[in-house]
Amino acid sequence: MDTVSAQTEQPQLPPPAAVMMQMTMGFIVSQAISVAAKLYLADHFKNGGRTLAELAELTATDEPSLYRLLRALTSVGVFQKAADGRYENSPLSEVLRSDVPESIRGAAHMICDREHWHSHGNMLHSVKTGETAFDYTFGMPVFPYYAANPEPARVFDEAMTSFNNPIGKAVAAAYDFSEAETIADIAGGHGLLLATVLGANPQAKGILFDQPQVVAGAPEVLKANGVEDRVETVSGDFFREIPVEADIYLMKFIIHDWNDEQSIAILNNLAKSAKPGAKVLLVESVVEEEENVPSMSKVMDLNMLAMTGGKERTATEYAALFEKTGFKLTRVIPTPSPMQIVEAVRL
Repeated sequence: MDTVSAQTEQPQLPPPAAVMMQMTMGFIVSQAISVAAKLYLADHFKNGGRTLAELAELTATDEPSLYRLLRALTSVGVFQKAADGRYENSPLSEVLRSDVPESIRGAAHMICDREHWHSHGNMLHSVKTGETAFDYTFGMPVFPYYAANPEPARVFDEAMTSFNNPIGKAVAAAYDFSEAETIADIAGGHGLLLATVLGANPQAKGILFDQPQVVAGAPEVLKANGVEDRVETVSGDFFREIPVEADIYLMKFIIHDWNDEQSIAILNNLAKSAKPGAKVLLVESVVEEEENVPSMSKVMDLNMLAMTGGKERTATEYAALFEKTGFKLTRVIPTPSPMQIVEAVRL
C-alpha cells in the first residue's frame, strides 16, 4: 500500500484572514438573531413549518427582506429549510421560543437592542479613557437610565428572567441548599432564580430583595412557580442597606456590574445583616487566571466595560473583595452552565 495515500488527510484550516473576517462580521449574525427574537420567529414555528409568505404576514415584515434574514440565519444553523420550502426551527432556534423552560429569547432581544448596540459602538471611548461607554452615549449610568425609561427597563427585566431560566436550574443542581432555612436573593429581579432554588428545596423559605419598581413584578413569577406563600419581598437600595437576614444569600450577575469600590460597599452592607456563618453565593462568570485560555467570561468583561463600569473577576480578585468586607472565599463551584458559584462565609 502506498504509504502516502494511506495517511489520514488532515482538514485544512481556513487562512487567518478568513478567520479574522468571520469574527469581525460576527456582529451581523448577532443582530440578525436579535431581530428574529424581536419578531418571535421561533414561536411561529412551534407547531410546524411556515412558508415565507405566511411568516411575512404574521410578522408584518417585508417578504423579500425577511427571506434574506432567514437565509442568513439558516446558513448558520439557527433555522432550517425543509424540502417543501417551509422554514422551521432547528435545535438552536428552539431556545428562542418564548414558551420553553430554556428560553433565551429575552436575552437575545436585549443584547442587540439600542442600549447595548450603541454603547458597544463607543467601546473605543472606554478603552481610551476608562470611562463607561453607556454613560458617554446616553448621558447617565445604565440603571438610572432604566429607572427613567420603562420600555427598555421592561426589556432588561425580561432578559434577566430569560438568563435565569437555564442558570437557575444549574445553580439548584450544583449546590446543596438542604440545610438552609432561609434563602435570600439580593437584587433578584422578579424572583425566578429564587423560585427555582426553592422549588428544589421545599424545606426553605425565601426573601426577595430589589428596588420597589422591580419587586412589583415578582408576584406573577412567584405564583407561576408555586412559591408565592414561601417568599417575602423586601424593597430597598443595596447601596444604603440590605435589611435581610438569611442563611444563604444569592447574588446573580450583581457584583460584576460594579467597580471594586462599589462592590465593597454592597458587600459591607450585606455583612451588616449577615450573621456569622451565613454564606453568600455569587453566581458569576469567573475569569480564568490563564490569559491564553478562550473564555466567554473575558468577552463578558468587555460588556461590563461598555455598559456598567463593572468587571468580571478572577477567583483571586473575588477573594480580595471578600477579605475587605468580613467574608472569606471558601470555594468556586462549577455548574452545568457557563456560570460558576463563588461561595464565601461571613466571619
